[in-house]
Amino acid sequence: MNKYEKMTPQGTRDLLFEECDIRRNIETGLSAMFKSRGYKKVITPTLEFFDVFNRPSAGMKPEDIYILPDYAGRLMVLRPDSTMPIARIAATRLRNADLPLRLYYNQRVFRRAKSYSGHSDEATQSGIELIGSNGLSADLEVIVTALDALERCGTGDFRLEICHAGFYKALIGSLRADKEKTEAIS
Repeated sequence: MNKYEKMTPQGTRDLLFEECDIRRNIETGLSAMFKSRGYKKVITPTLEFFDVFNRPSAGMKPEDIYILPDYAGRLMVLRPDSTMPIARIAATRLRNADLPLRLYYNQRVFRRAKSYSGHSDEATQSGIELIGSNGLSADLEVIVTALDALERCGTGDFRLEICHAGFYKALIGSLRADKEKTEAIS
């Protein structure tokens, strides 16, 4: 008998019966809400080139990503996030589209979670991307949509934290700390 034949990999699990229904109902409800606000659905490949995520702006470390070679030896990843592939679509296939682009997604993502962290390596990620619109009204649109999405998921007890890298950089800059202290804070 194979050693792992009857097991699921660490960080994954099977969904059965009511769990499938709950997931489908949440996906359907979120999709309906996003569509009603003018967002159009996109699905990106489960496999992406490593280059899409191999940059500081991707916000993830290579050791947190499932990496594998393709038939030609190029590095591929199991999609660890939806934003970067959607940015790739916007920059390529939708580069001549009228702005703003209102896109939404509901797809699986794969990231290596630390052992016993309570996080899954495989998760469903749902969200929106508003591209080519800025200012207070765009920010409010995204925030209100996020709040409505959380309410629709039925969690009831949630907290929305809003942050921007610029805030962090300004605070660190005001400390006038040396590089070592700055890195320790980070």
